[in-house]
Amino acid sequence: MICPNCRTELPSEARFCMNCGQLLQPGEQGADKRLSQMAAAAPAPLVEKARQANRLIGERRMVTALFLDVVASRAMTARLGAETAAEVIYDGLDVACPIVYRYEGTITQLQDDEMLVFFGAPVVHEDDPVRAVRAALDLLDAVRKYGEDVKEKHGVDFQVRISLSTGPVILGPVGDDLKYEYSALGGSLNLVAHVEAAKLPMTVLITEYTYRLVAPFFECLDQGEVHPGGQERPVHIYRVERARPVPAQARGLAGLQSPMVGRDKELASLIQLTQLVQAGMGRVALVLGEPGIGKTRLISEWQKAVRPENNPHVLAWVQGRCLSYGSEQPYHLVISLLRSMAGVNETAGEPETRSGLIQQLEKLFEPGGDEFMQIYPYLGHLINLRLDGEALLRTRDLDPQAHQLRVQAALRQLLVALARRSPLIVVLEDVHWADPSSVEMISQMLPLAGMERIMFVLVMRPDPDSSGWRLAAAARQALGGRLTEILLEALSVADSRQLVSNLLEIEALPDGVRSLILQKADGNPFFVEEVIRMLIDHNDIVFENGRWRAGSDIHRVQIPDNLQGLLMARIDRLPEDVKHTLRVAAVIGRQFPVKVLEYILAKERNQ
Repeated sequence: MICPNCRTELPSEARFCMNCGQLLQPGEQGADKRLSQMAAAAPAPLVEKARQANRLIGERRMVTALFLDVVASRAMTARLGAETAAEVIYDGLDVACPIVYRYEGTITQLQDDEMLVFFGAPVVHEDDPVRAVRAALDLLDAVRKYGEDVKEKHGVDFQVRISLSTGPVILGPVGDDLKYEYSALGGSLNLVAHVEAAKLPMTVLITEYTYRLVAPFFECLDQGEVHPGGQERPVHIYRVERARPVPAQARGLAGLQSPMVGRDKELASLIQLTQLVQAGMGRVALVLGEPGIGKTRLISEWQKAVRPENNPHVLAWVQGRCLSYGSEQPYHLVISLLRSMAGVNETAGEPETRSGLIQQLEKLFEPGGDEFMQIYPYLGHLINLRLDGEALLRTRDLDPQAHQLRVQAALRQLLVALARRSPLIVVLEDVHWADPSSVEMISQMLPLAGMERIMFVLVMRPDPDSSGWRLAAAARQALGGRLTEILLEALSVADSRQLVSNLLEIEALPDGVRSLILQKADGNPFFVEEVIRMLIDHNDIVFENGRWRAGSDIHRVQIPDNLQGLLMARIDRLPEDVKHTLRVAAVIGRQFPVKVLEYILAKERNQ
């Protein structure tokens, strides 16, 4: 079979082109109807974001493709009959809808027993590969539950295979039904169908490139190489086991370390605030900075400087973290903070979480006493613990508003108790992604900094349009002189050069190469590290005889793929006229007189 789109030679039974993703066999009317029904179930915010992509026709996007197919569908059809089997399969694929949309992916194609989903097109996020893998793991859990019902009702097994690959595509127009066309570049997405050839039911398999992007967040097993037909080279694959309880360092270079550069003033400010809190004066710190500028590194270095090892009575430290896809998940920041207070990680199960919360409360209050019971039932209910006895009775008949007030009071009481035992640091990271319900509740906690030994630290991007920005506004309004704002700027040229020298431990790197890295990174520490990482991965910088040496093609370096998603996500949030100006500017070049841009835009308006 020859693909009509890219002319790639394919196996005769192929349903999608393994090079460009073109649908090869016409879909049944039922599949088209199901796809339209799935699109109709998409949340309104996602639909609006996808429709805005109509203005991006022809743009290159880096996507992670999720390919799902039902195992042994022909045998199921033979046993149940075509009509019943089709209903079982399509109902099984329907399970994917809310999960895909939760992570803001889009269902690209639906064909018989197969589904293709894109994360990164037409809606782009800076962490689309991570979203795709999380969606895949959630899908397996949902399919297991659905499979139990199918087994009980029809006596057959319902299983799926899921594979993922990452690569660039060119977008076509997006219809009102969220259907859109695309073209994959350079055969980049053909691996997603090839990985399926490993034939491992109820697993999530990813290609090597996707693995490199998600390895800090998931535990994976190396499955070695598969040799699919029609592929010249073997495909290296990994099986995703589970999310890591504590994500590994997602940024930085393995084996290359550097002391923190250019942040001495900001670190000294945080240390001084800590001393004030230990002296009994509460404070709030607002740490602002663009992505990759070093907010997390600053907090980490501050924690090392002030927190005594294994001695929480000198200084207690709890952290809550927002998720990029959590703005629609009620109380997800508060829940993350409660897990930290209970001493359990984000992946801890219900028994471990319940035990951790009870142990923490019993250190502060009389077990089962009045104060204990004013807190445990309501915070336990919030984090989905199984309650019984009096705890269950206290939460059973409360209306939503009353329950919210009880949760708020319980959280306040717990924070006060922790602060009276020892000075308390409460770090809230990535607040720009906070959900509105968490923002509302935490804003009610901030005034505690005026009464107790508590320091709230809000770490966020300067994004006034985000729901989390209301916390910054609340802090400014309520705290006055107890609020300290720390704005992280881009590194100076001297600091950036020092960072490069620290990472590569080299003085002899050619000035032209060092200048190229600095130009690409533009004072952003994360960008510095990622550009160096890409140069090393592409052998443009090689380590020989105890020193780093530049390769001959180093000046052809492009922006690394994992930075493209971050940049595109920021660009997509711009107003349309600003995005158009940015596209025109990108065509002109990196540097140009403003008058040139004004001239071209004026000429466009007059045409």
